[in-house]
Amino acid sequence: MDAVQTTTPGAAVAPASADAVVKPGFKTTEFWLSAAATVVGLAIASGIVPTSGTWPQIVGLVTGVLGALGYTVSRTAVKNA
Repeated sequence: MDAVQTTTPGAAVAPASADAVVKPGFKTTEFWLSAAATVVGLAIASGIVPTSGTWPQIVGLVTGVLGALGYTVSRTAVKNA
């Protein structure tokens, strides 16, 4: 009888081998989604996309910064694992 292995939701799963190759960053969906969020946020913040008032520009700037920062943090976690 085969042993059944259970994991808890959200538990990290170890790679199949210790020699698992990490894809280059630009080949990941994570990169492209964060790049899109950063570009859109910075376009709004710079005024390229017309908005009424200052608050949309501030939100665009924060979105751009958090998109870039989030990608950097997640990529660092992947490389450290």
